[in-house]
Amino acid sequence: MLWKNKEPEKVFTPRASDVNESMYVNRPDLESALKRGLRSSMHLLIYGESGSGKTWLYKRVLKDLDIDVYIANLANASRLKSINAEFSNLVNREQQARETGYSEMTKAGVSAGVASGGLQHQSQYTFGEMEPFEACLSSIRNRSNNKQAILVLDNLESIRAEQNLLTDLANVITLLDDERYASYKVNLLIVGVPGDLRQYYQATPNLTTVANRIREMPEVSRMTLEQCKNLIYQGFIKELKYDVDDIDSIISHISWVTDRLPQRIHEYCLELAFIGESNSRKINRSLLDEADKFWLKQSLAANYTVIESMMNERDTKVGRRNQTLYSLGLIETEEFKWSDIEEIVRKEFPTSTDNLTLNLPQILSWLSVRENPIIKRSPKGDAYCFSDPKYRMCLRAMLRKSSNLDSSHSVEKLSISQI
Repeated sequence: MLWKNKEPEKVFTPRASDVNESMYVNRPDLESALKRGLRSSMHLLIYGESGSGKTWLYKRVLKDLDIDVYIANLANASRLKSINAEFSNLVNREQQARETGYSEMTKAGVSAGVASGGLQHQSQYTFGEMEPFEACLSSIRNRSNNKQAILVLDNLESIRAEQNLLTDLANVITLLDDERYASYKVNLLIVGVPGDLRQYYQATPNLTTVANRIREMPEVSRMTLEQCKNLIYQGFIKELKYDVDDIDSIISHISWVTDRLPQRIHEYCLELAFIGESNSRKINRSLLDEADKFWLKQSLAANYTVIESMMNERDTKVGRRNQTLYSLGLIETEEFKWSDIEEIVRKEFPTSTDNLTLNLPQILSWLSVRENPIIKRSPKGDAYCFSDPKYRMCLRAMLRKSSNLDSSHSVEKLSISQI
């Protein structure tokens, strides 16, 4: 029987909601913290930037512990303007409810937790007299029997600006201490991009109530270099069985431009794998520029356009703004001051900065107040941070120092217009 090569899209799966078991990389510290949290009586909060691997992490841990998981999407609650609406949707998704009747809704509003408007049909289900949240808990307990069960509330950031939904969420958290609701023995796992839940409730009476019931997990952030290396090696060598030349150098480049975020690593490696597939399943450093271009085009096109609009014109003699953008890509800390960027600019472009005032505070301020700013003031106001982590990755992939010895102070843009 002939061996059939695996396809790149079956190995590198950047947007898969289910865990890709053959490509899961263990993250021991985070997994241990989550396992400890699941043994406590408190509800849990997992947070981290988009693409950091939160979903795969909790799904893998819950599966390992044989805990039943049920997922309600707060983005859908935002769309429907009701958390109860999503609880009702979850019940309908997770069980085959018995239809007991048929009615026509003629009044705009919400029925059984589902937003409606105008004339429409709706099935009526036997939830007894339970309101949607309790019906959801009851459904979960009936399906899980005596097993531990977790109700995941995903995409917390979707309701950050909706005070009514934040209040509803606070009430849900509080109700699980009530004897009637607590009897179902279902705990919450809240998942989202922002970290401190206190930021959501600091201006409301719910702060103490929520804070006393939530246990924050350590931030799910970038992988370690070793974890990143394992992911790339597993994909190209063990799964795809590609012939990879100078793999350490290739891993170094991928880990740098993707900032070691799992989803971005999968995105980049998928593009590189497609290129390698057309190159007799061989990969070497000469293919990285092409992979950079495809990744920028497919995954970071909007960020690329914003950065491109902020660059100096070609005829600018020094291109100080371009030097600043390039240096921003080199920063590794989450927050940075103008003096940090100036230090990098002077180091990277010594010829054009010697004994000159660089005006970095004004340039950074300008970059932060644009219509689509790539940086923003930190909460304390004395430093900056990226408005979106993808801007740092985009800067790293699209900008290079000029290879022309006569223009050692200039920055070149990797063009994606021909892709």
